[in-house]
Amino acid sequence: MKPLAYHAGQRAVQDEAQTRRVADKLADWVGPAAEFARGADLVVLALPEHGAGLRFVVVSGAAPLVRATEDPEIRLALPAALAAHVPAPTACGGLVVSLGLARRARVNGFLHGGAAAPELVASEAFTLCRKYFAPSIPVGDGRLRVGPALREPLALDHPLVGSVLARTETAFLATVSPDGMPDVAHRGGPAGFLQYDPGERVLGWREFVGDGVFKSAGNVRATGTVALLALDLASGDGVCLHGRGDYRNTRTDRRREDALVQHRDDHPEQGVMRCEIDRAERLRDVLHPRRRTDRVPRITSRSVVPEQRPQ
Repeated sequence: MKPLAYHAGQRAVQDEAQTRRVADKLADWVGPAAEFARGADLVVLALPEHGAGLRFVVVSGAAPLVRATEDPEIRLALPAALAAHVPAPTACGGLVVSLGLARRARVNGFLHGGAAAPELVASEAFTLCRKYFAPSIPVGDGRLRVGPALREPLALDHPLVGSVLARTETAFLATVSPDGMPDVAHRGGPAGFLQYDPGERVLGWREFVGDGVFKSAGNVRATGTVALLALDLASGDGVCLHGRGDYRNTRTDRRREDALVQHRDDHPEQGVMRCEIDRAERLRDVLHPRRRTDRVPRITSRSVVPEQRPQ
């Protein structure tokens, strides 16, 4: 796997936060991304829409959902049912997730049609830390689901939008790089961390301290394109908001050398994301319903560094 090549937007945000050295040390990091893919019970994909937008497709069910190989790039053989939901070939951002184990890995690349099933050939792949998950496990028989079953436009002031956003602890942020590569990142926090003003058409949240790479924030700085999927885990539905984002750093750690740092606060602020929303959708049956579990503790920035690391 080639090292990550940071574009100008990512470099600008890294320099503001004084994390360029940290990002450079992580450029070669892959970690057990293929292993995490084999154990994932959730695969979140971001695909280009007509125009400049992004859309989500989600695969959920009992692991393994994909067959992962490394020869030498990581390849994910995805369920054949996915072919009806996506065009191929296409640039694709992927996040393989086990919410119950607080595991996640990015797998970005190109989605190709295959004789038996679509295949995602990674140009970027790396595991991420365990912070800010609200651990949950699937409810039901675990049969494969590719969602959403239906996309329904919603008025920006529809009560469902505000209701779901106010309750959400688990969300996914899709962005796109200047060269057109989509990317998906997990965004989690206590209920209420997403703040939405339908009158002003503004969605915002505090970005918590992460690994210092600023992959998503840098994409937003460079292109502005955002889509945020907020999940209603009990029903398996979601609300997706589309628009233009702006990221502002509010924290500078002098001489930061390490990707993972223990803080006194659970959710220390790194910056602020502000998005001007132009449309909203309800995604029905986007994933299997889930319920919260105490099997894995919630890992935050106050957790000791060994607990924050991918494992």
